Amino acid sequence: ELAYTLEYPSEKLSFRHHFSSLLLSGDWSLTLLELGSLGSLVAAAWLLPGEKVNVPGSWTLKELAAFLCTKAAVTRLYNTYLEAIFFTFPRFRTQPPKEHALKEKKDLCGRDMEQLQTILFHDRLTLLSQFAFNVGLYYAIPGYYPAATDVVAPLHERALRLVGNHYLMSFGMYWMHRALHVVPFLWDNIHSYHHWAKHPLSRNTYDDHWLDNFGNAVVGHFCAQ
Repeated sequence: ELAYTLEYPSEKLSFRHHFSSLLLSGDWSLTLLELGSLGSLVAAAWLLPGEKVNVPGSWTLKELAAFLCTKAAVTRLYNTYLEAIFFTFPRFRTQPPKEHALKEKKDLCGRDMEQLQTILFHDRLTLLSQFAFNVGLYYAIPGYYPAATDVVAPLHERALRLVGNHYLMSFGMYWMHRALHVVPFLWDNIHSYHHWAKHPLSRNTYDDHWLDNFGNAVVGHFCAQ
């Protein structure tokens, strides 16, 4: 039976080089950008009159702000938890430690510095475009985030909606992802960025070209809804 052993890096690395920051991101500028965008939404929701910012038939802007803040926090905390597990139990990794021995200056996932700077740029564009998309849907399509109502649909109808949502989203995600792999232009200019990570961690899920993430949002949020 092959047992993997823990090997520490030769140079001392700080906490933030190993884990996604508990704040919201592994990069401080991205953290501040996310806090700023969410903070501006919270401020608008609490400081501006409800009749000016709320959309009839939808959540209040306060509810939307609370949802987006909770989503961001849960996502980052969950990724941090997954990475903590990765580093705590090296014997259960799918690659032996020797495969992580990098001869060049790269991150743990195998990306060089130029690739990391490109990913960081697209992380910022992803954050801004996703934020604009979510808020834009709120104002463009009244009821997209439906307000609470006393009318409850029958159980079978809710079950059918859930199943339909799952299969429509899965269908769209599959064909979009397949196209990103088999269409040369989409692979070379968009999706290959995601595969720069040769040893993926949970943080790499959305380390993509911003259009890759935007496509996921359109399929996942819009089409399935």
